Amino acid sequence: MTFSTSAQLDAISSNALHAYPPRPCKALLIGIGAFGLVLGAASQVEAQSIPQILSVPANSTPPVPAGLKVTCTLGPGTGQPSPNCPVIQYGGARTWAYSFIDNRPAFGIVSFDPNGTVLKNVTRNGARYVYKMTVDPIAQTVSVWGQSNAKIDIAWRDLPVIPPQVVTVPASSSPPVPAGLKVTCLKGPNTLESSPTCPVVKFNGNTTWAYSFIDNRVAFGIVTYGPNNKVLANNTQNGSRYVYKITVDPSAKTVSFWGQGDAKVILPWSALP
Repeated sequence: MTFSTSAQLDAISSNALHAYPPRPCKALLIGIGAFGLVLGAASQVEAQSIPQILSVPANSTPPVPAGLKVTCTLGPGTGQPSPNCPVIQYGGARTWAYSFIDNRPAFGIVSFDPNGTVLKNVTRNGARYVYKMTVDPIAQTVSVWGQSNAKIDIAWRDLPVIPPQVVTVPASSSPPVPAGLKVTCLKGPNTLESSPTCPVVKFNGNTTWAYSFIDNRVAFGIVTYGPNNKVLANNTQNGSRYVYKITVDPSAKTVSFWGQGDAKVILPWSALP
């Protein structure tokens, strides 16, 4: 793992420092289409923002809201209970399709945060007793299928998204740093004094670091890690270096990575795996 101490940064020659001069107060907004690797006709970022359908044990449900029940079946023509239920994983939230205790033809579509707190609870008429869920990337909907293949459709935009969280961690706690990058976190925008801690982004159960480059170019290496420190994304974002803070804008749904001279790079939430 490569670190930059304040002494090492101070020792950088003026030629090296000014080879890539910082651009104070410049914001670089990266669109989804420009971020990530191409995956077919769609970008990797677009693929990563698609809701995922998981199969989880039926008895793993969070507390079920009043009037609802867990009823997952093995198919559209049987009432035989399934030991597993399909659920939607999207934006850090998990959404269940419950049925009603009075057996009306309706689903209680309930979304929870990772702590089991209800984020959204809506009634959708037209089907009951879920047995599968499917995703339509073209229409950007999730279909919830029930008894006799009746179904309801949920627009992706109607699924709640938990905002990214910025946390401070020890600089020495970084996962393996990709080649060409280094951990360089500063105490402020106008100092080369190294910080013992770094801001990182927690989103969708993943962690994103803003590394700098060993050659000190004015760019961040934005690297997202999943479970077991697996690298999910590694992208170069020009416009800033030496991160000192990260901020989240819930209205614009963006994350800003602030560096030397208060230059910053702005990414949409959807660009984070």
